[in-house]
Amino acid sequence: MHEAIEHLVYLSGDSSDVALASLDQQIRSLVRASKMPSPYIELDYQTEPSFFSALSVYGHRHDMILVRPPGFENLAGLGIRSVSRAYLGGKIVDLGYLHHLRFLPEIRGGSFLLRGYKALRQVFNQHPVSATLTAILEDNRPARAALENQRAGGIMPVYRPVSRFLSALIPLRGPGARWPQRCRATPDNSGRVRKLTPADLPQLLALFAAAGHCNDGSPAYVAADFANPGAGRLVGLDITSMIGIFSGSILHAAMGVWNQQTYKQILLSHLCMPLLAIRNAWQAGSALWGTCPIPAVGEKVDSVLLDPWVIRPGFERKLMPELLAAAVRAAQSQGALFAALGVAEKNPAINAVKSVFFLPYWSIIYQVFWPETSMYEFDTMQLKLANLGAL
Repeated sequence: MHEAIEHLVYLSGDSSDVALASLDQQIRSLVRASKMPSPYIELDYQTEPSFFSALSVYGHRHDMILVRPPGFENLAGLGIRSVSRAYLGGKIVDLGYLHHLRFLPEIRGGSFLLRGYKALRQVFNQHPVSATLTAILEDNRPARAALENQRAGGIMPVYRPVSRFLSALIPLRGPGARWPQRCRATPDNSGRVRKLTPADLPQLLALFAAAGHCNDGSPAYVAADFANPGAGRLVGLDITSMIGIFSGSILHAAMGVWNQQTYKQILLSHLCMPLLAIRNAWQAGSALWGTCPIPAVGEKVDSVLLDPWVIRPGFERKLMPELLAAAVRAAQSQGALFAALGVAEKNPAINAVKSVFFLPYWSIIYQVFWPETSMYEFDTMQLKLANLGAL
């Protein structure tokens, strides 16, 4: 018989356990049944056909807290801490990311949230990492109120805000040949933009390392991450799917055009009335200016991630607009409807989003810890934080 609260360790790539198939289905059903509300635009994140296959983009180790109360045949609650290699203070460390905190409505008012966090506390103590982050939608006020509450007898961890994080959803189809650029781009003759090739991998890895010494939370990649687009941390991404900016033969910036739709999907589940009105008006005149780039409620968002991205430290303001424009053109050539870019609020690269039309999707990045567990001071270095591909 299952315990009400269980701890399962899953290592990316370990799909040999046939017992995981039932749990995989239960997790996907739970995620669909416990969507996070937003008053503006609500996105439903799915992982078909396999949740476990999608976990590799979050890291190499996954501590899963499973909640199955008495009387529930299937999973009723879930929380995962994934561990990946990233930079903190200029050093490569194990960085935790807390995600997929989901509870069925029937148990949200009970004790299972506290019991689940008690199990997570044991994970934090038994398998410590340098820091653990999580992202919560800024508009998800019920979740923020529950998780920021420091009462409950000290069982709940501290949720300390680190940064706001912008996910910019960029519609790739619209009126005019320059769409989604807000104004005519000025060519930068000092740089050269092209797709990367396998021969550029050493430079790309060196650039990620240089950025990691200046950006807390920047991912630490190795050559193997780019070797097999069919599996691993960057599943679905090949180095030839990355756009680079060169000065002569030197790589100064790169951005991936990452299609994750074979294992992660986004469905539009809610639009606020103003956006719904815009879509209806656009569709009414579609014979003149084409199909509206905003999908209908219930439709899949045909999108790519502009991720991972890296820019030589000190060149973010200068190169990000050009890099973003080149990546958007590459995404358009693939036929995608949307491209998504993620950037921390205080990272200077964020100014580039002003060059395009986009829908803002704000989250708050928190550091999660208990008094006796690891806590990192995010106060001396520029923030890059987790890539959008891992959110």
